[in-house]
Amino acid sequence: MDSERIINDFIAAYREGREVKADDPWFAAITELDRLAHDQPDLAWDLMLQILARDQSDYVVGMLAAGPLEDLIHYHGPTFVDRVESQARADATFKRVLQGVWESSTPDIWARVERVRGSAR
Repeated sequence: MDSERIINDFIAAYREGREVKADDPWFAAITELDRLAHDQPDLAWDLMLQILARDQSDYVVGMLAAGPLEDLIHYHGPTFVDRVESQARADATFKRVLQGVWESSTPDIWARVERVRGSAR
């Protein structure tokens, strides 16, 4: 699945603020982004930032947080925490995404995520 389709379908799926079901046309893109967060984290990171640059609606932000970003931090926290911190410091919208991420990764990585996202949750 190409990157542009993943980006467009993720946004289309969550723009309306409803639950996505397995028979929805966007389901494949959502599962692909989740898979990439586990298997190809650099590509997933890039796609998440592109999604966020195109759509900052509450539901899209929430689903980025609760899905691919949370998975990326969980599986690749030591490799990505510097990028997460830098992005949160430079981009208030990304920091907003971090507000929706649940605790994951190792305690030291999670402490860094909590520090950079701040206390408002």
